[in-house]
Amino acid sequence: ALVLSALAADASKLRSTGTHLLPSDVGAGKGGDHPCVAVMRETQAACRGNPYGSSDKDCNFALCYTADLNRERCADVVTDGTPTNVLFGEDLDKLIEFHSVQCDGGHQGGDGIRNARFDCGKVNPDGTWDKDAFLQKFAQAHPVSAETSGLTACF
Repeated sequence: ALVLSALAADASKLRSTGTHLLPSDVGAGKGGDHPCVAVMRETQAACRGNPYGSSDKDCNFALCYTADLNRERCADVVTDGTPTNVLFGEDLDKLIEFHSVQCDGGHQGGDGIRNARFDCGKVNPDGTWDKDAFLQKFAQAHPVSAETSGLTACF
């Protein structure tokens, strides 16, 4: 009982000093119900199965578009609470680095992952058609990411 009491006292000190080390910090106590945590989980799911240094179309879009558009809004949200807290942006940057994805330079003809946000006023109409309905499929598979990034407003 004495040991448990001492551990509880140490835990309360950690809480009171602002050093949060518990999973309850994820999503400001809402866990996976927090939209930012949901976007991160969907991003992780989109990239799952891709080994170190590689990615596919779903992973690229999740990293460079839907998650990145939430970066500022989710800046103060903890997305992983073990063993220490990791904020949304840190989690996203780790995934981008792990999969060696280059999100910058995504304009038509650029060397980054294709992203139309770089094309405002400079679109070549020959490169805009996507025969496999990628955006619709992505929105169905990752609904929170599609909603919070504004993608669903395009349909």
